[in-house]
Amino acid sequence: MSPGSYAGTITITAPNATNSPQTINVGLNIAPVGTSSVPFGSFDTPKNGTTVSSSIAVTGWTLDDVETTVVKISRDSVGAEPPGSRIYIGDAVFVEGSRSDVEIAYPTYPLKSRSGWGYMLLTNFLPNGGNGTFTLYATATDREGHSVVLDSKTITCDNLHAVKPFGAIDTPGQGEEISGSLYYNFGWALTPLPNSIPTDGSTIWVWVDGVPLGHPSYNHYRDDIATLFPGYANSNAAVGVYDLNTTAFTNGVHTIAWSVVDNAGNEDGIGSRYFSILNAGTPTLQGEQATAANHAVASGAAVSSFTKVRELAEFRAVSMNPIHARRGFNRSLPPESVIPRPGEGTLFATLELERLEILLDDHALEVDANRRTAERAGLTSVLPIGHRYEGYLIVGDELRPLPIGSTLDANTGIFSWLPGPGFLGNYRLAFVDRESRSRLFVTIKIGS
Repeated sequence: MSPGSYAGTITITAPNATNSPQTINVGLNIAPVGTSSVPFGSFDTPKNGTTVSSSIAVTGWTLDDVETTVVKISRDSVGAEPPGSRIYIGDAVFVEGSRSDVEIAYPTYPLKSRSGWGYMLLTNFLPNGGNGTFTLYATATDREGHSVVLDSKTITCDNLHAVKPFGAIDTPGQGEEISGSLYYNFGWALTPLPNSIPTDGSTIWVWVDGVPLGHPSYNHYRDDIATLFPGYANSNAAVGVYDLNTTAFTNGVHTIAWSVVDNAGNEDGIGSRYFSILNAGTPTLQGEQATAANHAVASGAAVSSFTKVRELAEFRAVSMNPIHARRGFNRSLPPESVIPRPGEGTLFATLELERLEILLDDHALEVDANRRTAERAGLTSVLPIGHRYEGYLIVGDELRPLPIGSTLDANTGIFSWLPGPGFLGNYRLAFVDRESRSRLFVTIKIGS
């Protein structure tokens, strides 16, 4: 085909589907050889000049007139390393839907919906135990081989005075595709002295798409961790493993993280990353993970009923009653109340990598209160059955699947989101309650 712009359609037909056929409009731009441009974008976090410790998100966005294929994270050499060289750290992961602000600002660019990129950096692995000043670089390379440094950030790492737990997830790997009813989710966790992590793993939680699944089996030895981090209370038994049943989740991209609390009450999340699930057949809910993900609409699930914001007009707007939410991993804390803004909906501000849980109405608040009461008594709460709520990400006038890393419980009206590296900016969400025929708009502002 000659250089130029082309338009076409793809029609998908399924004889037993009620909404068949579906048509997708496709645009194709062919650039003459040698005329394509270099990638461009931004390196957003960490902020230049900040002091950090433990795990940090290295994030930004990039676009190209054809395709940005990779963003590589590197650092300046330090100490005895070859002077003037850059040391490769790792490749960032492109995240679908992570930067809707960029997608709206550059509507004609290809792959604009996955312009955001993110990398989770455990600073403890940097030279000198992750103590000192380091300069990081983000270099984007496109399909034709053009490379450009998006920016650099100079940060100070101070793990010597850190007090929170730290660690990493080893499996699944960043962006890895997994499957099956028994997948071993390995990770490790330590905490600075004089504190320790209970060896039974009772204060370590595994989270997928913002939903807690259970505790790993902790207190296992691994030579490299014991050698790299000697002298901690758990140095010789820092490894944990959780039996993950991937068939309890939809096929597609998900987030996984661990949260760790030590015996002094210090808490932090570790190892946040993206991974993909691909199982043949229909996902089945079973066992402990089925209880956690019961009847949930996970991130990336297909939009069920509506495609445009204007189609929600058939539902009435909810009242100006407070909406309840909690931030962080501690689900025993009572949620806080947030008052909606007239004509704008409800605004929630949260930090990068911070878990947010929103209780959409009084029904969700009651379910949450019952859960906390049951857990204090050592019992398991029973969730209602049904499919009452729907949720969407709004981009322009379009309704998209909920953001990657989030889960809406379709029965209870509890929305959980643990954004992975790459999610920054404002995200507008729409929720529909089919039982009360009401709609609710929420804006989540994620900052660094």
